[in-house]
Amino acid sequence: MRARCLAILLLTLGATACSSLAVTSEKDKNADFSALEHFSWSGTASNIDPQATGASATADDEVRRAITENFEKRGYQLVRPEEAEFLISYQVVIEKRLDERVMNTGPGAGAGWGNQNIDEATYNKKANSTYIMEYTEGSLIIEARAAGTNHLLWQGVAESVLDQDRSDQKKAEMMRSAVEKIVKRFPARQ
Repeated sequence: MRARCLAILLLTLGATACSSLAVTSEKDKNADFSALEHFSWSGTASNIDPQATGASATADDEVRRAITENFEKRGYQLVRPEEAEFLISYQVVIEKRLDERVMNTGPGAGAGWGNQNIDEATYNKKANSTYIMEYTEGSLIIEARAAGTNHLLWQGVAESVLDQDRSDQKKAEMMRSAVEKIVKRFPARQ
């Protein structure tokens, strides 16, 4: 019975690990996005820590290229920093997480529990098992700030459980998908 419950737990967590990206965004409600046409990059340093992420040396270029392409699809033009109305930056954050699951591994309450002279709550407490799973969660954060003032205009975030066994090609596809889903939330040019 325990082996079956553990198998169900692992399947549940495996489905979670394969789940799609969770994407959120926020924008300054007072910002006039219709006045924005040109963007540039804020700073030139890489925003990916290769030691923390295991990213390749070209990962920063790949992320920047994907972000640039998606902003251009939304009608914005990449220019030199001094010509831009807003500046783009991004950051990759990798964190270890713990997930605690309590599962009832007993046969469940039924006709049999009353015959043992214990109540249902005590029986269920004795039949529960706690499983703790460690996993890695990655976040891609993209920000748009007003050029000159550095005022935050917009921020988009994609979060997902990372599968370290994924091929480099699958990781690149996931990154491109995350960038596309985030940037789609940025107001398009009219």
